[in-house]
Amino acid sequence: MESVLSQSSAHRKTRLVDLLVQAENMLMDARRIRQPQLANALDRLLHAIQQELISPAEDFSRLIRLIRHIDRIIKNMLLISHKDALPVALIISAQEPSDVLRDALSRAGFAPRTINAQVLNQALEHDKIKALADEAELIMLLAQDDESFANLELPFTLLENELRHKTSLLISSKDSFQIRAASAKAGVSHFLTEPLDVSRLNMLLQSSRILDEENKPLRVLMVDDMVTAGVYWGKHFQKQNINFRFESKPEQAYRSAVEMQPDIILLDLYMPDIDGIDLAKIFREHPRLLDVPILFMSTEENDRRRMNAKIQGGDDFLNKTIAIDDLLKMVRYRALRYRQSMAEKRSDSLTGLLNHNAIKDLVEAEIDRANRQNQPLSVVLIDIDHFKNVNDTFGHQAGDIVIRKLSNLLNTRLRRYDGVGRYGGEEFMITLPNTDEQTAAHLINRLRVQFGQSAIRTENGSNMLCTFSAGIASFPRFLDLTSLIEAADQHLYVAKANGRNRVVCSEEALGASPPKPD
Repeated sequence: MESVLSQSSAHRKTRLVDLLVQAENMLMDARRIRQPQLANALDRLLHAIQQELISPAEDFSRLIRLIRHIDRIIKNMLLISHKDALPVALIISAQEPSDVLRDALSRAGFAPRTINAQVLNQALEHDKIKALADEAELIMLLAQDDESFANLELPFTLLENELRHKTSLLISSKDSFQIRAASAKAGVSHFLTEPLDVSRLNMLLQSSRILDEENKPLRVLMVDDMVTAGVYWGKHFQKQNINFRFESKPEQAYRSAVEMQPDIILLDLYMPDIDGIDLAKIFREHPRLLDVPILFMSTEENDRRRMNAKIQGGDDFLNKTIAIDDLLKMVRYRALRYRQSMAEKRSDSLTGLLNHNAIKDLVEAEIDRANRQNQPLSVVLIDIDHFKNVNDTFGHQAGDIVIRKLSNLLNTRLRRYDGVGRYGGEEFMITLPNTDEQTAAHLINRLRVQFGQSAIRTENGSNMLCTFSAGIASFPRFLDLTSLIEAADQHLYVAKANGRNRVVCSEEALGASPPKPD
């Protein structure tokens, strides 16, 4: 937060508003995780910022003291409870990572740790690097030039095991087959080039969190008419932090598959009630199971029969005599590939945010959660004002820049568990769990002010200012997905009809006084 105040290129009010938004988000998080000491300190900071906006002091010394006090509280919290710390992203680079990269890591829920690639030549540092790599959930290698790429030969060798067994990314300023081949040979998961494709980066980071979160073990469904098979395999799977479910009856297996949405299905080829191939067809007919990997397990040796099983709906064929370690490797590989594929399908190609269907699915899930936990939930629809004029005046590339600019603002200024999606064109949808309509309105209004005051530079060097309008609706006033979206859309229409560049929600939420444009 202190760095926000030191941005001398920005106006004083802009820096204070930006700091206010960050402090408000942190305060909500502190209350959610029940940290009263941190919440009290943040509340004092908010009050001080508001006073600063009304009666400016000579400098920011009081704010800086409060920020450093908050920083000490957070460091103490991390020392007391490592289990609540963010997962580490280890960055190996000869240069300082860009702000774009740091913002993307922060939004995806990673704490960056940077190691200068040039110090790896010091043997005393090797054990330290290995320890950090072992702790990290994500490893990133940055190569900005030929010299920095040469510096990666040692980490490729030193961290070979970690690179092959964890999510890893190489970001290179050059793109050549030789660099890609060296990266693949070293076991790096993904290769990106400069200029950085932020949408792909966001997608890879988000999908890596989906793959690595310990509270989301892989879901495996096994279907076999022999109950003893379930007992045997289940014992081994459960030791690997895998959510294993076994079914011996085809009808119950279908119900379980729809309910648990497995990451992979292990299916016996021959069963007394129904052929495994026919059951695979039934699975494939359900939209939730259309792409789930299905591995047939049998002692069948007939090549034509095995081929037919794969053609009819299976993805692979395994012999039941397969060694347990080999089966576990195959299951994990196939399941993680499926999860990554699903994450990519849910991502918008331009922004890396959730796409239209994915954000609607998330809103529906959050409604269910809010209903179970008796908590408020707010849904926001945002539309960039006069977007057609931007395209007509500056070109469609400029329009893309504006969309990415707003996307990055939403992506970095909201809480990690808030949902942000590109609803279509220049329209965005946000879901704010445990947030009432009034709180949501003030938060979105702060973002509106910040977006409207930030000049956007196009590729031809022109600067432009853009604004957005927003409509908000909340649960439990509106109880289902359709009514929530319709209400938010109606409020957005009112915002547009009343001059744009404003936030509108129900009159009850704000006593008939919605936030006004500055």
